[in-house]
Amino acid sequence: MIQKCLVCALLSLTSSVWADIELGIAAYNEGNYATALDEFQEASDSGDPVGDHLLASLYYQGHGVKKDIAKAVELFERAASQGYPASHANLGLMYQNGDGVQADSKKALFHYSEAAKMGDYQSSFRLGQIYRKGWLDIKPSAEKAVALYRIGAVYGHVPSVNEFALMFAQGMGVPNDFVESYAWMQYAAAHKDPSATKNLAQLTKILKEQGNLEAAKERAVSVNELIAANLAEAF
Repeated sequence: MIQKCLVCALLSLTSSVWADIELGIAAYNEGNYATALDEFQEASDSGDPVGDHLLASLYYQGHGVKKDIAKAVELFERAASQGYPASHANLGLMYQNGDGVQADSKKALFHYSEAAKMGDYQSSFRLGQIYRKGWLDIKPSAEKAVALYRIGAVYGHVPSVNEFALMFAQGMGVPNDFVESYAWMQYAAAHKDPSATKNLAQLTKILKEQGNLEAAKERAVSVNELIAANLAEAF
């Protein structure tokens, strides 16, 4: 969805700003950070949030310019204020990790939530992790974690699918249900998630012992169909 949002953002740009962004990205991919800086700066000066975000990324990494986290935060904030989801996501992570800023639960949750509203499933996943374990002044809530994991899970976001499945296996925030856990876990395992592959093997053993493996496989078909339908509608 981040890629889709980026495409939508690019489609909304004027032709000149779009050209600046495209030239900057091409230069960046070639390791020509000086040219990328010039192009992203020009896009940023025009007031475009994509330009702000990409310029912020250069300052954050110190590519083509002296590393300046404060400047990066300023630019990410400016892009986020215009509704750019990737900037919200980056700010959420920075405020969660205390990366160049003081760790701040309210700011982290705000930015993650804004990104999640715009379809950034990695942000809804990270919110789920926060509520599952608790962090700073945020108390654990298995119920909130499950709801947040589900946001990305139904669209096939593999980390979300894996955690959503685990909640059923562990009976956290939902009733313990190995059939439901298997149904979701198989999707993550099929998409090469190593922990899901290990978890699926354990679930298969349990379900065989219970005599419920066939029921789990039938439920898995429904889960796969749900995810496929959601993805087809989204894209």
